[in-house]
Amino acid sequence: MKILAIGAHPDDIEIFMFGFLCCCKQMGYKISTVVATDGSLGGSNDNNKLVENRRKEAQNGLNQLSIPLFLDLPDGSLGNEAIHINTIKNSIQKVNPDLIVTHYYKDYHSDHINLSKIVKNAVGHYTPVLYCDTMMGINFNPSYYIDISNYMTDKIKSICCHKSQNPERFVKLVRLMNSYRAAQCNAPEGEYAEAYFFENSFPFSDIKDILPKSFKIRPFHIKAVNGFL
Repeated sequence: MKILAIGAHPDDIEIFMFGFLCCCKQMGYKISTVVATDGSLGGSNDNNKLVENRRKEAQNGLNQLSIPLFLDLPDGSLGNEAIHINTIKNSIQKVNPDLIVTHYYKDYHSDHINLSKIVKNAVGHYTPVLYCDTMMGINFNPSYYIDISNYMTDKIKSICCHKSQNPERFVKLVRLMNSYRAAQCNAPEGEYAEAYFFENSFPFSDIKDILPKSFKIRPFHIKAVNGFL
């Protein structure tokens, strides 16, 4: 089974998809990662130096999963230009994945939104697309909750590789979001989940058999003996 994760910026896979990909690798799946833009707007330093730094940070952040492919499309301007579409489509075709994970088309950032739409249009009915959570979960209704508790430490380490981005703010973000998503499953305090959305369409009406496990069902109890509540 081949999984392809496509993030818009050099740290997006680490922030939004890392735990899921670790679970998939543990299952024996082959992981490929693609970073669409050069990340040149993610700081006030000289653009060329920043691009180089962010590339190295992404390589370090993803090194336990794969060697990332950098498409070097313009940060903040990802759109419907033919070169953008063809570059992304070609990167998908080279991998020929069984499942693609990317941003949701209702996320906050224009690059996230446009990448999501390009990916979906590129693969059509050939490959299922799984959408990762949005920033702070806004406009997102999860289809699947993936238990990433065993990989949360690794996820935080991967985020901290992005020193140019003041990574502690994103560590706080994922601790909050991933603990909240776990609590939505009534998982005990101290466990973590990443949430994903899947839009059913022919011929991919159900993909749960290829996904990592979620949490076991825990009924609500007044004494909170089994779960969060």
